[in-house]
Amino acid sequence: MSDAPTDHNDDFDWDAWIADRRKLFEERVSLNQHIGLHFESAGPGWSRMSMQLRPEVMNPFDAAHGGSICALIDSAAGSAIAAATLPDDRIMGTIDMQVHFLERARGTVLIAEGRVIRAGAAIAIAQVDVKDDAGRTVAMGTCTFRLGKPGSQRHRNED
Repeated sequence: MSDAPTDHNDDFDWDAWIADRRKLFEERVSLNQHIGLHFESAGPGWSRMSMQLRPEVMNPFDAAHGGSICALIDSAAGSAIAAATLPDDRIMGTIDMQVHFLERARGTVLIAEGRVIRAGAAIAIAQVDVKDDAGRTVAMGTCTFRLGKPGSQRHRNED
């Protein structure tokens, strides 16, 4: 059972929010853009992101680099928390992350699904599962974020 807020207005424009979030990850020059993170979808307290397994995210042994998987986990967790704390547009930052690498990724893409475990006034925690396109869980992570005050608009990518 999640302590994530679920009292979102039914009239909330998720399509517009997802489109704005997609621009944040895919069009702004950042690490997220460099490693090819794609914002797939989101809803109250959850998000889905993907990353193509292309040369920029691989290690010298032709496996997904742990750092690129961590970036995917961090971004999926932050997006789930952002979706859980709407309509506030808060600055937030990762203050702790734990990742378990379970299996070498195979295939062409990694899919990360993040969900909020708990969101308070100042701290939020999300859990993320990462699967390859064969459906195998290759990593899981837990991220803790420090939340800015409600209404503290972002002026940069917080992930």
